[in-house]
Amino acid sequence: MASVPPKGQIYDAVASDYDIIWSVAAVKILFPMLDGNLRRLGPWDGASVLDLACGTGFGLREMKKLGASRLVGVDISDEMLAVAKQTSPDAGFELYHADCSQPLSHLGLKEQSFDLIIAMWLLNYPEDRAQMAAMWKNIATYLKPSGTFVGIIQNQDTVHPTSMQGKWDVYGARETNLQDLPSGDGVRMHIEFNTEPRVEFDTFVLKKEILESEAKKAGMVDLEYVRPGEEVKSEVEGKDEAWWTELLEEYPNQLIITTKA
Repeated sequence: MASVPPKGQIYDAVASDYDIIWSVAAVKILFPMLDGNLRRLGPWDGASVLDLACGTGFGLREMKKLGASRLVGVDISDEMLAVAKQTSPDAGFELYHADCSQPLSHLGLKEQSFDLIIAMWLLNYPEDRAQMAAMWKNIATYLKPSGTFVGIIQNQDTVHPTSMQGKWDVYGARETNLQDLPSGDGVRMHIEFNTEPRVEFDTFVLKKEILESEAKKAGMVDLEYVRPGEEVKSEVEGKDEAWWTELLEEYPNQLIITTKA
């Protein structure tokens, strides 16, 4: 059996095309809810922001637009970071190469120094409870007391939804090759986006109980999930109610918001 490449190498391979996934309906609907909730939780003028699994810098660009002054990104893929630099060469981002499931002390970041930590799908990469705990520990370590965490995660309640499985041409994404993890903590799946060029990679969804209990152990409180609703309909025009009903009932992704005690 062929070995699975390290996650950094997987994302190196898709880095130059990765942002195209925001053009497909299943992902495009996330932007208005992300933007709206960040504005609701702000203001962010002069804020310090850490983006874990920052990828090509999408979240950092959003926070710069909302007024944040210190913008730090960490990612496991050197190529993703290179795209972030090329896309926003004058943005003043501080970018670091590291695995966010491991301690980040070698980066020299001051603990408890960030007003906000954001993470787009970071919490869909732990393969077991220990890795989930390590990610939450990093989040809690670098957030100021009462600081905010905002992330995007897959919907744990609708793993392998029929909308994403059967509506490839309609919603632009699908989940395939669903497998239980050896740990018993959740599932692994393959995600494909109907883009040109094709973007695809593996992801993980651990049980909601594991995510929530490890967040609590790390000192995070008031955890909430925000699902897409009526506000996202302005992002994809010309669709009838039946089109929206299926996508919003079996929404593949959601926001997670929590605060450090």
